Amino acid sequence: MAKTVKRPPARPIRSSGQKDGRGKRSGRTHYKKGETGNKRGRPKGSKNLTTLFTQAANNPVTATIGGKQRTISTLHATIMQLAKKAAGGEHRAMVKFLDYVDKIESRAAAARPTQYPLSEPDLEVLKAVYERMKLCEPEGSAS
Repeated sequence: MAKTVKRPPARPIRSSGQKDGRGKRSGRTHYKKGETGNKRGRPKGSKNLTTLFTQAANNPVTATIGGKQRTISTLHATIMQLAKKAAGGEHRAMVKFLDYVDKIESRAAAARPTQYPLSEPDLEVLKAVYERMKLCEPEGSAS
């Protein structure tokens, strides 16, 4: 005698012609056209990521510069630390610092003509040296 397998009853088809199931939302839980799930919206006075970064960069910090205590922005202090590491011989800091300086100088050069233009061979030498510096790996680092 063969066993009969009981199957669950077929799901009813919605009046809209769609079935419930994976990837299909029933009409009663689905948002209506023009309706949002965030009724109250973003609270007034809340800040976005750009505003938070700008405020953090402008926060004052106390730093010792040349033996004197000075109050400078966090952004200024961070740039000074990067420049100090680059001057101290840290290769990654050098590459990052030179990248930033190059971007800033290229923007400034586009705005005004240079007083001492570099010839094409000079630019080739500078680019070759820059590319070799990017390939340098500090001794004893494992990355």
